[in-house]
Amino acid sequence: MMRIYTFTLATLIASSVGAQTAVRPETFAYRTTINASGSDPFHQIALPLTLYQGVQRSDLGDVRVFNAQGEVVPHALLRHETRTVSQVNETTVPLFPIVTPASKPIHAGDISIEVRKNADGTLVSVRQTPSTTNSGNVVRGVVLDASKIKNGVRFLRLSAGPSNSPFHRYSIETSDDLQQWRLLKGDAQLVRMEHDGQRIERSHAEWDSDAGKYLRILWADPQQAPAITAVSLGVMQTSVDQAPRIWSEPIAASSVQPSTYDYVLPGRMPLEQLRINLPQVNTLAPLQIQRFVATEIGHRRHREYSGWETMARSVVYRLQSPQGEVNSPEIDLHAPPESRLRLAIDTRSGGIGASPPSVQVGFVPHTLVFLARGNPPFTLAWGAPAIANAALDIATLVPGYRADQKLAASSAKLQLTAPTSPSGKTPAMQTGADQPLSKNVLWAVLIAGVLILGGMAAMLLRQMKRPEKK
Repeated sequence: MMRIYTFTLATLIASSVGAQTAVRPETFAYRTTINASGSDPFHQIALPLTLYQGVQRSDLGDVRVFNAQGEVVPHALLRHETRTVSQVNETTVPLFPIVTPASKPIHAGDISIEVRKNADGTLVSVRQTPSTTNSGNVVRGVVLDASKIKNGVRFLRLSAGPSNSPFHRYSIETSDDLQQWRLLKGDAQLVRMEHDGQRIERSHAEWDSDAGKYLRILWADPQQAPAITAVSLGVMQTSVDQAPRIWSEPIAASSVQPSTYDYVLPGRMPLEQLRINLPQVNTLAPLQIQRFVATEIGHRRHREYSGWETMARSVVYRLQSPQGEVNSPEIDLHAPPESRLRLAIDTRSGGIGASPPSVQVGFVPHTLVFLARGNPPFTLAWGAPAIANAALDIATLVPGYRADQKLAASSAKLQLTAPTSPSGKTPAMQTGADQPLSKNVLWAVLIAGVLILGGMAAMLLRQMKRPEKK
């Protein structure tokens, strides 16, 4: 009899594990169709606000992608980080060779040149100061006219003719008047090597400070240096690649007390920024933004709420000016998702009036990347707290992935006008009664296991009470 009880309990546990493993689209509270086109194996979607309002886990572990056969396909989640992108814009500029007698030793500071230039500063001609001999001249370098480039020059690229040596060192100087020269880079090098069909070439140089109107290139060994045929100067332009931010609808206060306003936040939205909408013009108030925290007390890890904790302090305002209204900027929080927030107003400034403010949560959404295995259409599903997180690391999902390169995935779109829900409710209206079937299965297995264990205990008790046979 004991073996029967044990076998039954093991069968129930195995069935519960199977119920958890066999995840189907119907397991989730919300579903919507993915419109994925193209033949690329990977597709990417920027997750919408609706999803964050319906997920049950802050790590988005209850998100899945299914194919037309109802099979789970692999996916990963990415956060778009703000990046600084630098780009060099090159412009070819006029060059003027510097020619001196080959027998005359030369130093960078010893070169004197005569120039003619237009009223706007552009060079017309450059010639070396006449010397005692005109035989055996050599090109010591070139003068470059960068007067038409408005931004600071930080880069140059040389185009040169053939030479017998693969290495050619040179220095780069700059000037605004062609009289006083400042060293930009003293160890630049032109490299050109070829062997067995392979080629190594380095023709550019960079420096840290902005160049002036004119530049001067001087060869370290002009006898061996090639002829410079063209030079392009580069301006380093920096731009900020900032991810688009989405905002929730205004959230009204759920509880109003003197100088404090409580808010219930829908779903699991990251608290990156908070926008506070003041109801009256010409209002200014210092305040604290607080969250409801819990502490774990005792060895049994009993959770007990300890109260409100301050996340940030700020001053919010809404002022009328001759140019129009001036509102306080959004408040940076960079906090994980919270279910409740409180605004504690400093009443020394007179408060904010009789009407409570509304708040909006802003954040950069995740990008979901999935592998298009199986037949379309694909389905995005979310809202099932009883399942494990199945998201892969992006480097695991996409072979050869690099964060500094563009992701090799085509863009997909969601049919998100009204995501499908078994209860017909929107994510913000979803209640605890609409839980996935897997949770009910777990409860049934738990109750059945308790009953079986109770039966086993009763049977053992009866066996212990039986008199021993002599």
